[in-house]
Amino acid sequence: MKFLEKSPVQVPALLDKEGKVGRLFGLWAQPTSYLIDRRGMVRSRAIGIVDWEGAEAMRIIDQLLKER
Repeated sequence: MKFLEKSPVQVPALLDKEGKVGRLFGLWAQPTSYLIDRRGMVRSRAIGIVDWEGAEAMRIIDQLLKER
């Protein structure tokens, strides 16, 4: 929560206060971001701060959005 207060994002963010989802995903560092496809499958994981408007992130997001 403190990270989002300092660095607000314009995407949905799961706040896992009890750490249940973090344990399921094997989370060991914060922030950790996951890109989940339309079927609910984790397709990409980023550990640490990510420039979500950068070329590499946009390439991955565009690719996922083109999939059906």
